[in-house]
Amino acid sequence: MLNKKTLNAIEICVCITKLQHHLSCSTGQLSKTLGLSVSYIEMILRQLKARGVVCAFRGPGGGYKILGDIGQVRIWDIARIFEEDTSAHSDSHDTPVLVCERGLQEVVKSTLCGFTLADFAEPLSHQLPVEDHTNRFKFKPMAAAWVPNAPNSVFQLHMHS
Repeated sequence: MLNKKTLNAIEICVCITKLQHHLSCSTGQLSKTLGLSVSYIEMILRQLKARGVVCAFRGPGGGYKILGDIGQVRIWDIARIFEEDTSAHSDSHDTPVLVCERGLQEVVKSTLCGFTLADFAEPLSHQLPVEDHTNRFKFKPMAAAWVPNAPNSVFQLHMHS
């Protein structure tokens, strides 16, 4: 069965696939879209980058993109990075539970091999949240300054009487 990190990695790659044609996929944008912490996303992306699934661009407009054709990247290519292969640990005394688990793993593997990122690449149906850059610290707007209506000097007394 798939662990939570594997499912999150698949969701991250699908989200990058959906967003990479509209804007750069920064970890902040992925965090807002998926509801995961930035550090957790960075840890997953570091492993995906090391295996050649994603690539990173630095600087303004930078972010992450899927490396290569999304029609060629299978979901299993992402999942196998984070999944432990139990078939490599075959002992001479296999229990029925281990045999059943290996059978389930083969079903999951064959199912995930049948899907690519292109199968999930439909554009987002909802509008992405637009950040308000007017007030960076999220303070309430300041009240207008109160200016007294009075003369500044004795020479302006005749104007205000």
